[in-house]
Amino acid sequence: MIRGCLAVLGLIGFGVEAPARDLVGKFGYLGEWDVTATLAEERVGRSGAASLSGPLLMKHNAVCGPGETPQKSGQIRLTLRGQRYSAEMTLAGASCRFSGTISQERHSFVACGGEQPIPLRLWFREAVSRAP
Repeated sequence: MIRGCLAVLGLIGFGVEAPARDLVGKFGYLGEWDVTATLAEERVGRSGAASLSGPLLMKHNAVCGPGETPQKSGQIRLTLRGQRYSAEMTLAGASCRFSGTISQERHSFVACGGEQPIPLRLWFREAVSRAP
């Protein structure tokens, strides 16, 4: 009887945290920025769209020009509907909204802080077991 109750509680999510999802990508015309983010689920809307958010880090993987910083950090929030997403991002003090498809091959264009649109590709890294 007790096992049955515990199984039911586990199924409805008491004390169970949704696993974090690792978002990765490439930013820039030549993919010169590596994008990483660890996203946690915030909620699932009535439409069935998942909302994920977390810290974002971009590292420059090429030679930096004068005045360039080798690393930028910020926050990202994604709303997912299948493979399509809409996103809000704050990066190095600039905010922007954009949408696209979660894919290594397909890109969207992002304009933050009044800059020209720059290509961005985002996808989820395959799940890797995490140490407790």
